[in-house]
Amino acid sequence: MRTLKPFFILTLLFSFTTIFQSCYQDAKAVNNNEIKVENFKWHSINDLATLQQKNPKKVLIDIYTDWCKWCKVMDEQTFGDEALRNYLKEEFYLIKLNAEDKNAIQFKGKEYKFVASGRRGYNTLAAELLEGKMAYPSLVVLDKELNILDVMKGFKDATTLKKDLSKLPL
Repeated sequence: MRTLKPFFILTLLFSFTTIFQSCYQDAKAVNNNEIKVENFKWHSINDLATLQQKNPKKVLIDIYTDWCKWCKVMDEQTFGDEALRNYLKEEFYLIKLNAEDKNAIQFKGKEYKFVASGRRGYNTLAAELLEGKMAYPSLVVLDKELNILDVMKGFKDATTLKKDLSKLPL
């Protein structure tokens, strides 16, 4: 029994060290805010009114958080797919929205603010677009008049996302 106790403690210590290192690497990658997709422009929600005035299009809003691992996987894998990127650039304005953005956001004549809640809080625009059901990653599709056509929650691979988007009304 005495020989098992040090072994158990060392195993726990090793486990905690490994988990901490993994979390540190994820946080380090998040803080760089790098999206490894070349030639793919994401707009700010603040640019949307100007873009729609020039050339109205449907809008795809990618709602994410800095800590969301599956959001990063979608950025690299799903939005890294060249065929999907070409389709999206042609059909949509692409918006990135951090659900935990602390800055006030103007959208459709209304101001949305940050609400401190739980461990991190949220921006009320993300909550409204997601109908209060906060899940990441989430994609919100808007028509040319900025009305919600669809809300897609969770990871989508490129094939599934293109199929789901092509089913939406023009």
